[in-house]
Amino acid sequence: MKINVNNWKLIQLKELFIIRPTKSYKNMSKEELDDGGQTPFVVNSAVNNGIGGYSSLDPTEDGGIITFSDTTNGDTFFYQRNNFIGFSHVQGMYPTTREWNEHELIFLVSLLNFHNRGRYNYGRKMTRENILNTSLLMPVTVNGEIDFNYMSNFIKRLRYKEIITKNKKQENINSVENWKEFYLHKLFKISMGNGIDAIATTNDNPKYNYVSRDSSGNGVVGFVDEVEGQKPFPAGAMSLALGGSFLGSCFIQKEPFYTAQNVGILQEKEPLSIHTKLFISTLIRNECKIKYQAFGRELNSHFRKDFTIKLPVLMNDNDYVFDKNKKYSNEGYIPDWKYMENYMKSLPYGDRIDED
Repeated sequence: MKINVNNWKLIQLKELFIIRPTKSYKNMSKEELDDGGQTPFVVNSAVNNGIGGYSSLDPTEDGGIITFSDTTNGDTFFYQRNNFIGFSHVQGMYPTTREWNEHELIFLVSLLNFHNRGRYNYGRKMTRENILNTSLLMPVTVNGEIDFNYMSNFIKRLRYKEIITKNKKQENINSVENWKEFYLHKLFKISMGNGIDAIATTNDNPKYNYVSRDSSGNGVVGFVDEVEGQKPFPAGAMSLALGGSFLGSCFIQKEPFYTAQNVGILQEKEPLSIHTKLFISTLIRNECKIKYQAFGRELNSHFRKDFTIKLPVLMNDNDYVFDKNKKYSNEGYIPDWKYMENYMKSLPYGDRIDED
């Protein structure tokens, strides 16, 4: 669903909320709180709605607010529906001018995560003051007031729009015994990304996606202005996280983009469908889980040299088809691009993948 933001207005969050630390049980660790009770406790996490477990202790905070961590990344904003237990460094956002409903707050959470993703990390902390002084583009009425009805109705439409697929039967993987290893550099043009620090980006007149070492949102952590002296990578290129907690995260980028530090780029040497690239990106992620390790054996010195993946190859009945020019492998094996494409198309919802 596309959104036209041309008539939206910048609103500073300090006009709408106060932010304070959530109440917690002092000196209790996550392990001590997590005793299998019924009360969720919210910790410094970007996953599982920030919930670290469940406790038998009483809630310290009422539900119906937004929480975020001031000590991790910029994408830890969550709507907490139920009463919960707070935690050290978990901040709560409390409305000051009116009571917001659930749909309005979920809409705002999306804006907050999109705006702040990639701006903050363990070194550059996301403080209460930073967030209070943040201005977000928000929908407004003809009178210039925040259009809460638009926000609420937008989320309601998302909740009740069923995603359908015509795919009923998934194609089976043929025997992987006949798959062969290929060096990544034989299949793609490989390079380092731009290596632009988040602090060096602005978004006054944003033009390009900003891709970092993230495992969600296709790796896109921001939408930034053109950076002088930096050439964006084209739509269709693949980004690869070379290190950090999300090492191996590999995505096809559908818009031109810049990258943060420690991101590799894979550009096809010949036209490949998005389905084929999705097949390959999945294998890359799996290979990284097996052979590489964050903060240890990372990808930097390997992805352009000796990184390999196994792929299905062209066969003529039971015989391999060989390429005498050895374009793809030193042995002359040829990747079966069409098989990869058809397999991805056959998956549930594979027919919903847009080629454009």
